[in-house]
Amino acid sequence: MKKSILILLAFILLLSFTACGNKKEEMPQNPSSENQGTPMTPNDNNQVASGTLGETMRNVFLENSGGSIQEIADAAIKNDAIKFMGSTAPVEAGSLAGFKAEITGFDEAVMFAPNISSIPFIGYVFKVSENPDAFAKKLSENADPRWNICTEAEETIVETKDDKVFFVMCPREISE
Repeated sequence: MKKSILILLAFILLLSFTACGNKKEEMPQNPSSENQGTPMTPNDNNQVASGTLGETMRNVFLENSGGSIQEIADAAIKNDAIKFMGSTAPVEAGSLAGFKAEITGFDEAVMFAPNISSIPFIGYVFKVSENPDAFAKKLSENADPRWNICTEAEETIVETKDDKVFFVMCPREISE
């Protein structure tokens, strides 16, 4: 009986390694991974391709930037490009999903993300009263596209508008 259980556990372990090791479809290099530390802007030479999920999320931010950070996060997670069940939640300074270091220096923030953690998608809207551009740079420098086990975000988007900073790491597209 013990031997059967050990064989079953070894088989499950082997399956989990196989799932994480599957070669994904070859995608172009993530522009932000080559240029970590530089917030991407519409005029940046490394701009993400038009029509990607990251670009759509950036546009949602810019279109809703006059609202509260909660309203912006709600608009992002409810966008038609999002093909998963998602939710929003306020966050406090400290260890935030998607970053290599603690994130501090903001007044308030809301996270938006899928309810299922196997999708490499995480987004934040921050309200920053002092130097939003420097804060955006700090986010870019500390972004970790492989924060999620067995997956990697393909795009990192950081955008500022007035006292708001938008951050999202995501795949280029999400299929249904």
